[in-house]
Amino acid sequence: MSRSRTIRRSTLLDAPADLVWAAVRTPQAFRFITRGLLDWRPIRGRTEPWAEGEQAMGWLLLGGVIPFSRHRIRVAELDDRARVLRSDESGGAIRSWRHDIHVEPVEGGRTRYTDVIHIDAGPLTLPVTAFAWVFYAIRQRRWRRLATILAGVDRSERQLSRDPSLGRR
Repeated sequence: MSRSRTIRRSTLLDAPADLVWAAVRTPQAFRFITRGLLDWRPIRGRTEPWAEGEQAMGWLLLGGVIPFSRHRIRVAELDDRARVLRSDESGGAIRSWRHDIHVEPVEGGRTRYTDVIHIDAGPLTLPVTAFAWVFYAIRQRRWRRLATILAGVDRSERQLSRDPSLGRR
């Protein structure tokens, strides 16, 4: 009998889907939404977007300081058209952690952001799933904050690009 569990969490973001999707593809957004919760050494200082097929392994630090496990990630799918990113991950007690991110446009220039996480941690699956439920609630709250920042920057840039006086300075 499989002990795996699946979590599905969605939230609405006050930013266009294209902006949110562009952020999903970056390690900077990952660091923003996980700051203080965890740190993953392989992406410290990294600025290049994720690439399909890419793999990395390194220490995952809880709270940014407590070594938890050597964590492995593979970007299994990165579909710009469907706005889906899927990672296959493992490390420590976690046999399999498949994380699917879905970014969908909704009315009013907003975005539905969904995390689907399939977890298999053997006998520790239930406590790991409980941790993941809380972790992704916090992540999505931070995505809502990041989306307002992204949308504000986008509005400012569009406004500046339409200002004819900028070319005369």
